[in-house]
Amino acid sequence: MAKTKLSLAILFLFLMLLSLDLGSSVTTYVKTWCVAKPSASNDSLIANLDYACGVNPEECTQLKEDHPCFNPDTAIHHASFAMNAYYQGMGSRQWNCDFEDSGLIALTDPSYADCAYSGGDTVLDLSTSGKWCVAKPMTSDDMLQANVDFACNHVDCGLIRYGGGCYYPDTLINHASVIMNLYYQANGREDMSCYFKNTGCIVMKDPSYDECKYKF
Repeated sequence: MAKTKLSLAILFLFLMLLSLDLGSSVTTYVKTWCVAKPSASNDSLIANLDYACGVNPEECTQLKEDHPCFNPDTAIHHASFAMNAYYQGMGSRQWNCDFEDSGLIALTDPSYADCAYSGGDTVLDLSTSGKWCVAKPMTSDDMLQANVDFACNHVDCGLIRYGGGCYYPDTLINHASVIMNLYYQANGREDMSCYFKNTGCIVMKDPSYDECKYKF
């Protein structure tokens, strides 16, 4: 009788474990890049550029005038290129793209024209990774404004208006990224919803900062 009760108890425990939703891990190799947060300050971008180029000066020659990655000559593009070179050179580990919380790991290749951002495989658990949409660091002001105008026809743009939680920093790339993400989230995080004529970049780290909360 004792053995029967023990067997029933073990069976009951086994059935209970089967009924639990323990989730499923989806670990795989994914190509990733490192880019600067759209909200990063100019001082942070320049500090990241100087630091990364100090570690990997050879890669940073691509940012010199008359080289493929010089244009657009903006702090966020130059910093992103250098930060990515550092991230890849250090083995593409997540903490190598932190840069005091001013870096984002991207799942979209930021390369454009003849400027190639090197990419490397990273082991990720996609079942626990969030996804957000931001503007690529090389995007022109005209395209950023076009993205804002398009997305604001579909989502509430109050966040980037004066008094909104994401108004500051008052830059086009910050405003565009916030609204592009709202559009992306509203459309079910489909990859094409972050395309924006090849100026959107899907990232796996929350770009939120201060009072500005990126929807997820």
